[in-house]
Amino acid sequence: MTAVFSSTECDTLEKALDVAWEIYLRSGKLDRLNIDTAKAALTRAILDGFESGERNARRLAIAAVANIEQYEAQIIRRRTAPAA
Repeated sequence: MTAVFSSTECDTLEKALDVAWEIYLRSGKLDRLNIDTAKAALTRAILDGFESGERNARRLAIAAVANIEQYEAQIIRRRTAPAA
């Protein structure tokens, strides 16, 4: 992914990640073993939603949390894949 975001878009993405993180923290699913993966998964999910046209930070956050397992699995596969 190569993208350039305006300052307004960066603000939206930052707010979405803050809201998603807050929602995820309250879910009780976060532990010391998945903290890095969870943050990366939420970020990737938010960026995918943004690239698909969603611009509402709250909707981006809610969708990211709802789909976190899918993104966590992708990140774990990438981290454990042998280097080419």
